[in-house]
Amino acid sequence: MYEYSSRCSQHGMRLVLAAVLAISACCAGACSHDSVAGPYCGLFSEEDVDPIVGRVEDVKERAHGLLNCDIRGERALLTVYAAEDSWTAFGRGGNNAFTTLEAITGGDGREIPGTDARVFSHMSGGGTEDPNAYAYWLEGRAGFAMYTVIAEDADESTVAALEELVIKYAPQVLDGVASRTADPGPNRYIPDASVPSGGPSADGTAASSAAEPTSAGSPGQ
Repeated sequence: MYEYSSRCSQHGMRLVLAAVLAISACCAGACSHDSVAGPYCGLFSEEDVDPIVGRVEDVKERAHGLLNCDIRGERALLTVYAAEDSWTAFGRGGNNAFTTLEAITGGDGREIPGTDARVFSHMSGGGTEDPNAYAYWLEGRAGFAMYTVIAEDADESTVAALEELVIKYAPQVLDGVASRTADPGPNRYIPDASVPSGGPSADGTAASSAAEPTSAGSPGQ
């Protein structure tokens, strides 16, 4: 009787072990796709991006620009983009990126001690189902941006987090880029100071006509 019971016990243990191995093999093929380990885009840690996008599910890097990368998480898509020419990448309405973002944010940006850079940040789509957060580092004609796309819960705390990330990583991303000391580019439309903010100028163009950066694909595309 004891020998029979022992054989049954051993057989049961083998079945349990086989089941565990089968589950492990399944996860090796499928569960590994549930989360992607950092660093992301060659820079960002999980601690950097998890509060913004949630668990990271996919990362896609592109060749266009100094850095062009999408980080897709369970709650949002985060786009990272750096450009030698911010006038082309982030400028709107014929104006350079500084003038464009001053119009969008209604301010002069945040000065960064020890640099000639200014950082701008803002929300778009506030009060809608798909608000998004944006942050930009502009220095000379170079620029670095991080912004969410299709974010479930972006708010002012997301804006603040992105602002700190661009301040943390822009000097590294733009290191050695000659356009950091170049002129930021022309302003083809400078609002008439005599016209109330948001009102049409003599040529019928609104002073606040600078469009928000695109929320999908590369900035400026």
